[in-house]
Amino acid sequence: MKKIITLMCMALLLLIQIPFTGTAEAARVAVAPLQIDDQKIERASDFITFYWDVMVEKFQFPDYELMDDNVVSAVIPENGLSDFDEKTLKKFTTDADAEIAVAMRLDSVEVDEDSFALEPVVKVIVKGDYASYNRLTGKYFRRKFSQREEVEPELAFKVDYPQRIFCSSLRRYINQTVKMKSAK
Repeated sequence: MKKIITLMCMALLLLIQIPFTGTAEAARVAVAPLQIDDQKIERASDFITFYWDVMVEKFQFPDYELMDDNVVSAVIPENGLSDFDEKTLKKFTTDADAEIAVAMRLDSVEVDEDSFALEPVVKVIVKGDYASYNRLTGKYFRRKFSQREEVEPELAFKVDYPQRIFCSSLRRYINQTVKMKSAK
């Protein structure tokens, strides 16, 4: 009998609390496809894959809702966003009916071996442009980046070091974008 009464009390408490729980709406995120020149950058498809992997990893439900590719591609011109300035991203955010817009361009990836140093190293330089806009807070964030690192030759080719540098830069800038979401 005690178990039945305890179970009924717990059910009653649960039913009382349901109307008072808040429901936060996920921020809609419009992610523009990575702009990349296939002729200038070797293995461009790898960078595109890593780009989307990081986006899905960082913008997860229930805090964020990644918008459908069909909706985003309908508001972006065929050749991509012309510029990553604030005006262009505001228009992209409004047209896509999103709260946050993210765009990125990868300009160049350079991998040079330097065998004349004391120890042979591989110089990896990744250059690009990242921008985001938060329509709710009115915050705009843009960085032109040039990430340069030197690694041992074995490590550079074993772990796809250019893609690794690209992903670390992308994660760092998305963290800045996410930080702006809650800033008022």
